[in-house]
Amino acid sequence: MKYDAKTDPLGQMKAFKTAFSEVVADPDWKNARLIERQRWNPYSFEGGSTCAIAGADFVVLASDTRMSQHEINIITRDAEKMHVLNNNCVLATSGFYGDVLQLKRVLMSRLHKYRFDFGSEMTVDLCSELLSRNLYYRRFFPYYTGAILAGVDENGKGAVFSYDPIGCIERLSYTASGAAEPMLIPFLDCQIGHVTLADGIERPALTIERATSLIKDAFRGAAEREISTGDKIHLIIARAGQPITSTFLPLRED
Repeated sequence: MKYDAKTDPLGQMKAFKTAFSEVVADPDWKNARLIERQRWNPYSFEGGSTCAIAGADFVVLASDTRMSQHEINIITRDAEKMHVLNNNCVLATSGFYGDVLQLKRVLMSRLHKYRFDFGSEMTVDLCSELLSRNLYYRRFFPYYTGAILAGVDENGKGAVFSYDPIGCIERLSYTASGAAEPMLIPFLDCQIGHVTLADGIERPALTIERATSLIKDAFRGAAEREISTGDKIHLIIARAGQPITSTFLPLRED
């Protein structure tokens, strides 16, 4: 029986004991609404997209520069998602930006040690294995990133390596990662992989000019439909026997 302390002052103690017993029997922390409110997630997703295309003696990489939170809150319009590791390797990342920075620091320290021990730069093939192993070491608390490693291999051919968060590696002719991946991959499947191209349609050779043009068109199309992709295109081109070049191109800012 419940007591009202206002109309029955003498029943205050009994009312207190009744309320206390109810709290002990059904505490607030068992309520699903409170559990949802108190849940903490160590990861966040700052959006952004990356893409890479490998050719006969070149590789073209691109990313946008927008970093946003909850899709509508733009944190910065000049986020660095492309990282030139050495003369042979370029890392493109998207996802949780804290993990992006930490992964870059780990790789740079490993490459610096390799340069000190062997007196030469690590090739893109070796660096791809290094990245895969470092991602796998963190498989129980993985880096929340969509990593793409690209460069020119020892034979002078363009190489693109795609990863999942726990280090599964695959060498591809083209790949994409990030928020706009569902829009970038079908476009590249049609224009480069010719997966969805109808029979009898001309299939031009993949030159560095065509790869650059395709990657620009892919990002412009993605920026029209994906809210966390925009501001600028960071374009990096690596060619056999030539230094890596980097340029920025405008993209829609709304």
